[in-house]
Amino acid sequence: MYKYHFKTHSPEETKQLAKKIAAQLKPGDVLAISGNLASGKTTFTQGVTAWFNINEYALSPTFTYINEYHSENQDIIHIDAYRLSNGQELIDMGIWEYLDSGAIIIVEWADIVGEAIPVDAFGLNFRPIEGEENGRELVINSPRVLEMYP
Repeated sequence: MYKYHFKTHSPEETKQLAKKIAAQLKPGDVLAISGNLASGKTTFTQGVTAWFNINEYALSPTFTYINEYHSENQDIIHIDAYRLSNGQELIDMGIWEYLDSGAIIIVEWADIVGEAIPVDAFGLNFRPIEGEENGRELVINSPRVLEMYP
């Protein structure tokens, strides 16, 4: 695994960082995102869906658990595990079917369902930057080298 540290200072910067990472994603990649409420998880997802020209506005699927976004070139499956208790519940919901579909899968609150997350997933952890209303620190554990060009 390769480890990367980033800081963003606005929702727009978080979305721009997400786009840089999205540009390097491959069909079937899994993004396992962790962080407290309002730490930037859904904002990051909005940047990923924007990169893939998905016109639908990405919202956290807290009550529906799963949102599917489709574009001409790539499907995105957005899962919110906040209301789940463990990974078995995610498996029972059919995550393996999504994993086999070629879609990019984004799992918010991945720490809750860790045992259902593939070992080669990207791990993203968001934390607020103390003293900055919109500041976020993001640590990414990536299964491959990321090119973070300007």
